[in-house]
Formats: sequence, C-alpha cells, structure tokens
Amino acid sequence: MGVRSALTLLPLAAIVALFCLYAYAMQPHMNGYVSDEIWYVSAARNFINEVGLGRDLAGFGVTVSPYPGCAPANASPAVYYGDYGMAWFNKSVPAVYEFASTSPGCTIRFGYYYPDESGILTYINLEHPWFAKYFMVAAMLWLGDRPPYWRVPSIVLSAASLVLTYLAALMLTKNARYASLASALLLMDATFRDEGILAMLDAYVGFFTVLSVYLYLRNKPLSSAVAGGLGIASKYPGAFPVLAMTYAELYGRGARRAAIYLGLALLLYALPQIPIIYLVGGIHNYVTDTIFYLKWFTESRPPGPVASNPFDWLIGTDSFVSDYSPPLYASGLPGAYLVAIALSILMLEPHLRARLFREMNWRELAVPASLLASWLGYWAVYAAGNHTLYSYYTIQFAALVPLTLVLAMQRANERSRAWMIIAAAAGIGYGVGVQWRQLYSIIQYLA
Repeated sequence: MGVRSALTLLPLAAIVALFCLYAYAMQPHMNGYVSDEIWYVSAARNFINEVGLGRDLAGFGVTVSPYPGCAPANASPAVYYGDYGMAWFNKSVPAVYEFASTSPGCTIRFGYYYPDESGILTYINLEHPWFAKYFMVAAMLWLGDRPPYWRVPSIVLSAASLVLTYLAALMLTKNARYASLASALLLMDATFRDEGILAMLDAYVGFFTVLSVYLYLRNKPLSSAVAGGLGIASKYPGAFPVLAMTYAELYGRGARRAAIYLGLALLLYALPQIPIIYLVGGIHNYVTDTIFYLKWFTESRPPGPVASNPFDWLIGTDSFVSDYSPPLYASGLPGAYLVAIALSILMLEPHLRARLFREMNWRELAVPASLLASWLGYWAVYAAGNHTLYSYYTIQFAALVPLTLVLAMQRANERSRAWMIIAAAAGIGYGVGVQWRQLYSIIQYLA
C-alpha cells in the first residue's frame, strides 16, 4: 500500500477510533442493565446455566430462588427482590450454592445479578431468534459476566459496520471522499452511536445487513445470502433486506439463482436455532413458540416507552430513550433518512432513474432496494396491527442511508447532481440540528 493510499484511510481510522473512544468513555456510566438488555442478557445467562456451564460464572455471584429458604441463614444477599423471592449473593457463593443444591425446589443461576422481572430466571427470549445472543454467551464465558463485557461484541460489530460502510461506498463511487463521508454520516447517526454500544439484538442485525449488502456489491451472492441469513437468525427484521436482494437476484440472474439465494439465507437462519430447539423440547415446541411470537409481533404492546411509526423515524419525532443517565437517544439522523428514502424511490423507478442518474448496474440497486425494503417492512408490521414500534429499530438500516446518499450524489447526471447534493446536505443538516442538544447533553455528562 502506497503512502497516498494509506493517507486516504486516515479519515476512516479516525472515525473508528472516535466510536471506540465514545464506547469506552460511556461504559463506566452504564453499570447496570440498559433498556432491553434485561431480556437478552438474562436469556444468555440462563442458556449458560441450562447447558451446564454456569460454574464458569461463579466468580460473578449466584442467584437463588425462592428466598428465604434457598440460602444459609447467615448469608446476606447483595440484591434481594422481595416481590419475586429472588436473591443474589456476591459473597459466600460456594456455601450458598451447596445449600441451594441440596434443598428441594431451588432454582440456581450463577453470574451477575438479574433484573427484577417475574420469571426472569427461566426466561429464554424465544420472541427472537438466537444467533446474536450466542455472542453474548461467548462474551460472558470468555470475558466475564459484567455489563461492559456483554457489550463488547456489539461494539466490535458496530466498529466493523463503519469499516464496511466505507468499503461499500468506495466500491460504489470509486472515491475515497465519498467513502469517508458515508462512514462519518453513520457515526453521526444517534441510533447507531448509542444502540451500537449496548447488548441489543439490533446492532447485530445492522451489522449483518451491511455485510450482506457489501458482499452482494462484490458479486458474492452466496456469501451475501449467508450474512443475510445470520441477520434473520439475529432478529426477524433481517428478512427485509434479504427479500430485497432475492428480488435483485431474480432481476439480474433469474429465478433459479433467486431461489438459491433465499434458500441459503433461510438455512443459515435455521441452523443457529438447533441448540434452542433442543432446549425447548424439540422441533414441535419450537415451531409452536415461533408461530405464537410471530403473531405477537403484529399486536401492540401495553403503554410504556415512547412508540413511533416509521415516518416518525424520518423526521426525528417520538424517539426512543434507552437511558437518561447517561442520555442515550435513538433519534437516528432524521432528515437524511427522509432524503435517502426519497432518493431510493427515484433510483428504483426505471423512468425516473433514466432521467436523473447515470447508468447503474442491478447489483448497485440492491443498496436503495434494501433500504426501502427495510423501511417498508416495518410499515407492514405497523399495518398488521403493531403500533408500538420503536425508533432504535433504525440501526438495522442506518448504514444503508449514507450509502444511498453517496450513490445518488455520485451517479446523478449533470442536470440533477446539484439538486441531489443540496437535498443530501439539507437532510444531513436537519439531522445534526435535531440531535445537537442531545450531543451537548452527552458532552456535559461525560465532562
């Protein structure tokens, strides 16, 4: 690599370093569960205990239930949830374990303390596929059962998403400036920045989405299908971009290749579920549970966190708050979202594309198609009856927004290029303006 080539990578290195420094700086202020970590991390810990690896977490404490009754009288719990009869001990762990293991009817879970939720000691999180939670399992076993360690896989994959966004933009535009801009815009996305440092499933599906698109741009459809399938295996909305790229295969290579793409993606969704199928008692129970929860996803939840519809995400209203201390707001990069969706439609409609853009090949159109399919997929869920959607879902397609913007600006013809650049700049400016107060509050918090 020449000096000039190395210099072009400096902006990317700075962007990744900034994200990693931000993630590192935030961790000391998030010593407990944040948002839906209560479900995903607890399920991962329960899996570790169910498969006989719980003793590897003994150094991080032990939870027993019911309490009192399942611990020696002279042992004092560090955390006790009276409503659920659940107690966590970070001292005298061997004595507590020996007492509980010889007492009938006791549930024992090694590891960090659990959130105060009913039934949490047996919760497996069957609402969502399991692949992403295996990363949390691995982090707990290799690094430890503490909040910063749960989040390491999310942080690593989010940093990798910044790199993939750069590489995909470079492939689309052959311009390092556009590539640096795309990666910088992803870092400016509040949802990506704040959800990407948490142990949340959406960071995983976001990574596999951009990985799948990148591999597709490199003309590696089978590898793309594998990545897309792992996205579905992390969370069901990963299916939205897979459907878009299946259509691209149908358009560009024919029905047979489209069927292979979709079939391989579905196979890669299914394979990581095998341990959970065994854990829940077989394929019949797993299928029954899956069908139940797929129906559950079409229903609204009880009143709780701020909900929104997919259009709200484009303009930055009703954003989900993951935490107030530190302030973590899933407000995305509104405005830029809106412009990117509009440009996706212009690029995908053949007559408008011919009038506004220079030639694009069908693989490149997988970028706006995947963005639009992801956004419309959430509209389909909303239309089916689930009106409690949350803005942090946008991390799934956050990387596709800057890729769509730079593709549109670079491929615009002479008559439309200025308008494309103005539209993109206006959207980005709006997004930065919406989250400026949030950024300022984070800076104040960390100072």
